Amino acid sequence: MTPSDIERLKDLLPTSLGSAEIREQLAADILRRSVFSARMESARYLAKVREVCAEVLEGTINQAEARARLLEVLKQIGYDPTTGNPTDLKDPVSERRLNLIVDTQRQMAASVSRLMQQDEGTVAQFPGWELCRMGSRMAPRKDWLQRWISAGQSVGWEGAVDHPIYGDATAFGFLALKSSPIWQALGDGVGGFRDTLGNPYPPFCYSSGMAWLDADRAMCERYGILKSGEATSSSLQKDDISLSPGERDILDAVDRYGFDISEGLL
Repeated sequence: MTPSDIERLKDLLPTSLGSAEIREQLAADILRRSVFSARMESARYLAKVREVCAEVLEGTINQAEARARLLEVLKQIGYDPTTGNPTDLKDPVSERRLNLIVDTQRQMAASVSRLMQQDEGTVAQFPGWELCRMGSRMAPRKDWLQRWISAGQSVGWEGAVDHPIYGDATAFGFLALKSSPIWQALGDGVGGFRDTLGNPYPPFCYSSGMAWLDADRAMCERYGILKSGEATSSSLQKDDISLSPGERDILDAVDRYGFDISEGLL
């Protein structure tokens, strides 16, 4: 399944919640399978987000065209682009926010597509992920080492190297087995990090330039997270990253958190 296929299969999740509330109050599995945007209750707009992100992934439109289409829908539902701040992430019509929405959906779909291709043979040959900086940023996060340490300590360093395998002041390489729980801990923001997305795969947080590289068996054995001849597995099964949340998932979330997110769901 391609990244664009995955994006098109996502359900829409209109919500009046902010980013932190979304992360704290909605089940992570629902968020991974949904198109959502903080404080955006328009299903029409979210449908357009899904559409343009799929086309970006297919290569049929570029980022600028995606942004223009989203802006047009926002104008149609009452937002005025002339009154906003182009750098304000809280402003739905800002260029920065529109870019962030497209980039985040694109990265998530690409990661899920990659995970779905992890069969037994692939994982046996490349049992680990190396997390490193793949995208440049004007102001890269300087706390990745602390994020890694906090996540690793929370899971007892299960299947993970407890130090960077290389690095300097702004870029580190981190290594763990694909089956390690450290990836979920990293996505959950263990250690008090509030900019995370709840994903056990990149992007672990908003506007991140960190991504995965496959790590082969020799590398994993060299760093002591895999023994010679030891069997391997991937932590995520295809059922875990399926893309159509059942009504039970939605209703469970509503029952637990006491607010109505069903209106406008497609």
